[in-house]
Amino acid sequence: MVIGIFSVRNHRFHPNRRLIQAAGELGHRIFLVHPENCLSEIHSGKLGLKSPFEDGQVDALLPRIGARISEYALTLIRHFEVMNIRVVNGFQSILLARNKFQSLQALANTGIPVPASYFVSDFRMFRKAVKNLGGYPVVAKTASSRQGAGVVLVQSAVTAEFIMQNLLVKGQGLLVQEFIPPHERKDIRAFVLGSRVIAAMEMEPRAKDFRSNIHLGGQAKAVTLSRELTELAVRSTQALGLEISGTDIIVDRNGTAKVIEVNYSPGFRGLEASSGLDIASEIIQYVSQRHRGVS
Repeated sequence: MVIGIFSVRNHRFHPNRRLIQAAGELGHRIFLVHPENCLSEIHSGKLGLKSPFEDGQVDALLPRIGARISEYALTLIRHFEVMNIRVVNGFQSILLARNKFQSLQALANTGIPVPASYFVSDFRMFRKAVKNLGGYPVVAKTASSRQGAGVVLVQSAVTAEFIMQNLLVKGQGLLVQEFIPPHERKDIRAFVLGSRVIAAMEMEPRAKDFRSNIHLGGQAKAVTLSRELTELAVRSTQALGLEISGTDIIVDRNGTAKVIEVNYSPGFRGLEASSGLDIASEIIQYVSQRHRGVS
């Protein structure tokens, strides 16, 4: 089959490089599709698409742009769908997953446990959120935070206003959440494909940091999830309508698990390194099977 990777990065970017390698080894054609090289059109009442491939010459498109995906790229993904090109993950699921608070809304609405969270628009509401959370410290995030960027620990009222002025973008809102110290929790990333977790890792923040992201120097080790955590990761993925996800779960010292976020375009360098598994090939095989109607 012919697969397009929808990405703003080149072939040297780790996920792109590994997916291209895996697709070639499995006998598929694959190429990168940059948003800037695509032109959506509506002409004479008909939809059209100018892209690196002609209409009908690609079987599936794999979006690989993170939470800060532009409106232009999102619109293109929707256009691919209405042109009957299979997109994994699809437009509606990406639209929901890219906004951290909207994701938590959807998860909580289906009974999935999430951290105590507030969405605020100014410093007055920020203070109310902190009070309702029991005081400082709290975690503040932009709605489109990714790989630890746009995420800060607010330790006191002294620094809160400065952080708000620098983190809050007018009209976009800010997510404020309860804080669980690293020594009182386990951070787990589960990589979900369809209805199964293919691999998982436990992440540990680097010294003096509360964020466990691998991109920020966090350490990881492969783990086998319990049935309960496996089901939680799959349910969270499906609640957002995703087929591929990196689901982040925190387990506190009492064993209570909460879903922090569900990433629609998860990296997998750390997971491949810690588990020894070929995640890229798993993704390509999943896309191939789903295209052929095999669940």
